[in-house]
Amino acid sequence: MNARNRRFVVPLVACLLFGIGVTLAAVRTVTRYQTPGSTNPATQGMCDFHNGLYFPATALLAGKSPYGQQYADEYPVSRQIPFFSPVILVLHAPLTFLPLPVADVLFFALSVVLVIVLATLCANAAGVGIVGGGHLGGNAGGRLTWIASIAAAIVFSRSGHISLYNGYFTIELALATIAAIHFAKDRPVISAVALTLVSAKPTFILPLGFLMLARGNFKALSLGAAISLLGAGLPMTYLAYHEGIRATGSIDLAAGFDKIVDDIGSAQQVHMKTQDESPVDSWTRLDALATVCKWTGSDPGQIVHLAVMMLILLWPMMILFYQSRRGLDDGVAGGTGCLMLVTILTSLYHQSYDAMVVVAPTVGMLLACTEFWRSVSPLTRGVLGALMVVPAFNYLSTRSVLTRLDLGDVGFGVITSLSGVALMVAWLVICVLLTRRTIGSRNRQTASGASDRRACALPLTRDT
Repeated sequence: MNARNRRFVVPLVACLLFGIGVTLAAVRTVTRYQTPGSTNPATQGMCDFHNGLYFPATALLAGKSPYGQQYADEYPVSRQIPFFSPVILVLHAPLTFLPLPVADVLFFALSVVLVIVLATLCANAAGVGIVGGGHLGGNAGGRLTWIASIAAAIVFSRSGHISLYNGYFTIELALATIAAIHFAKDRPVISAVALTLVSAKPTFILPLGFLMLARGNFKALSLGAAISLLGAGLPMTYLAYHEGIRATGSIDLAAGFDKIVDDIGSAQQVHMKTQDESPVDSWTRLDALATVCKWTGSDPGQIVHLAVMMLILLWPMMILFYQSRRGLDDGVAGGTGCLMLVTILTSLYHQSYDAMVVVAPTVGMLLACTEFWRSVSPLTRGVLGALMVVPAFNYLSTRSVLTRLDLGDVGFGVITSLSGVALMVAWLVICVLLTRRTIGSRNRQTASGASDRRACALPLTRDT
């Protein structure tokens, strides 16, 4: 095949693969569509869109707390939602004005579009077009190939497929998280808007906020916090107004907020008792403590989870702090992004679909698009990359496979721990690599400074 034909065929194959992946997800969604109110695990098509977005947003517009048991009893949902910021519900509220089947189709189509947007952002972050002074995908066909290939990898991964099939908003969260890191320095307003979307899930925004603080992204964080508080505060006040009236018969915001706080506490308890959410019994959890809990057989509680998060964040935060001071930050597709995104997944509650966020540094690593990645041996990059994508492609740790295999308690623990262990090892590897780089840079600066001082101390001579 000559070069001209290759420029046509390769992008076409990548686009076809993406189309096949989307088609498979669409067919499964239609054939296993979950009628609202059903709890049949064999039919979960669009279940998360119904339970987590459409009906909660409908309740929000009606002034009813989607965090309460009363909502779960009144609407055709499996349970009340956990503590999502109402920002995400407001964002999807326009869909509630459509009939549910139309909203299902529109949300699925929007998710497919966002996969392409996510792939494009990752390609841009990894420098597809110009890398290291040479052109990589510099022509239109080469760039299209990379974007379509990244999008195809996403939809064939467990993370992407299950997000399309269940209708969860993970694709939006992954896109916003990567965008928040990518634009934090040069376009803090865009980063702040992205952070507002990330704030929908506390398990995303908490570790990301601390990491960006250590990175020195103060403007993006402050703007993002202001927009997030406004975006959450207004709908919460609206809910409190209506809940207060229902509770006391008159306008009583204090009573309304008390009701919402109680609802959120109860919702979290219900949520964590669900098998696929429990750190002990879940086959989808990725975080380090959940992986340990599978073998200890006990859940230590939320305070311990937060304490472990802070311990896991400590080392990466120190690395990010020193990197930012020495100009070593190489962006979301470089070692910096790898460190931040792997740490987010490892430090606090995360599910297998959240593993999609590592796509940006994975692409950057594959292309060796930064000086840091080029300084790491191909073997080390390959091992690190493989560890990072294990959770996204670990189809062994799924309900359908595990029920067929019937491996017993030990086998279940081994299979369901693979993703968490892979991420913990990846976290350790990237921390060590970046620590060595930071120390090496410091030693070079120290040696350079000493050399300059010696040069300045030499006696002046003049010609005679």
